[in-house]
Amino acid sequence: MGHPAFRQIPGREATPKGLLHLAILSLLKEKELHGGSIHQSLKEKFGVDPAKSIVYIMLRRMEKAGLLVSEWDTSEGGPAKRVYRITQEGLDYLEEATGRLRNAARIIRILLGEGDGPDAQRS
Repeated sequence: MGHPAFRQIPGREATPKGLLHLAILSLLKEKELHGGSIHQSLKEKFGVDPAKSIVYIMLRRMEKAGLLVSEWDTSEGGPAKRVYRITQEGLDYLEEATGRLRNAARIIRILLGEGDGPDAQRS
């Protein structure tokens, strides 16, 4: 049994807590998507397969937080789909968060013995 941040549901890829919403925002930075497409793109681009219910819960929470907005798309035949789009607040949040991740990645590389200390040049 691992740390709760990395606990894995059988048959699913483990995703460290706090990264899934950033992956979703990253996808929406590229283009508007509906929930099913977001779930599929998470698998294709990031290699993670969260439960669809988790993706939809996160989308609703991020919408309430102002990081994205949604609207119903009825243009295609079949049932209406909720399409999500990142907001400027979401873009700003993603930029800030990816900056923090770059710093964390540098620290991780040092911990793994793959990088140099704080005096090394940053790229």
